[in-house]
Amino acid sequence: MKRQHRISRPRLAFQVAALVLFNCMAFGVASFGETPYLRDIYWPNATTKFFADAPTYSLVYKLQDTAVAEFKTLYTDIVLPIFIFIILVLILGRVWCAWLCPLGLPQDLLSGLRKRLGIPYYRMSKMVSDALHATKYLALFLILSYTVALGMPGTGLSQLRTGLPIPYEWIDPNRALYVYPQIWLGILPPSTIVPIVSIGTAIFFIVMCFVIRRFWCHICPAGAIMGLVHRKSFMQLTKDATKCTSCRICARVCPMGIEDMYKEKTSRNVTARNCTHCYSCLEACPEDGALSATFMGKKILTSKSMVDYPV
Repeated sequence: MKRQHRISRPRLAFQVAALVLFNCMAFGVASFGETPYLRDIYWPNATTKFFADAPTYSLVYKLQDTAVAEFKTLYTDIVLPIFIFIILVLILGRVWCAWLCPLGLPQDLLSGLRKRLGIPYYRMSKMVSDALHATKYLALFLILSYTVALGMPGTGLSQLRTGLPIPYEWIDPNRALYVYPQIWLGILPPSTIVPIVSIGTAIFFIVMCFVIRRFWCHICPAGAIMGLVHRKSFMQLTKDATKCTSCRICARVCPMGIEDMYKEKTSRNVTARNCTHCYSCLEACPEDGALSATFMGKKILTSKSMVDYPV
């Protein structure tokens, strides 16, 4: 039987492996996560620090934690992690978002459930999509402003510190999504704190991700940081305009609402700032070789018009 080449299945396998191997205490990961510095810099968008003893953290959290300590460990806790963050994003771009992020898997599972139930997703207009994407930069600005207010009381921003008493980690849906399962599994003690705000955000996350494809990726502050440099990364989405028929299928299946893949007619690099490298466009493209995922200019995945794939 002939079927379109599938990319979503190996991506799901990578997501599950990342969750099990990198973000929990199974297979000896706990002791690895206790290695100095590795916990703080392991992934550029390790969006949660709520996995017990695992090498996952967030650059955003590290900025806030270091600010609370009044920047006494500036080099090891900020300069070094930022340097490694930039290097990793320049190498792989936002591959982290679609293949390894702990919030990516629940988003895709919720989308799969919606499909099985036959419920259509909310189709955002370009104006709504652009406005939603813009919120992550606002969120990043507020987080950084709050960080400065926490760590530099001498700047006269104490009123801001009082006015924004809730740090980002209280709002992060990861806290409720992953702390409670660890409590049920006996990994974390029942006394582990889960703020009501995080519970509310987690409920909001579940509802919105069920309605809007990859909703959190639209507003993620870590994605905002990566988006500033990932278009220049070694990992790129490229297009052969001579093979493109402008059928718009790539734009319709893109969970981030990106249209550059079919609109671009001159530039070979069609990696948009908001692209998470999920490669749904490659999976759906009906033209052989029209779209490709490349690493340092070498093709590693291409769209296939019709390929043999076992059922």
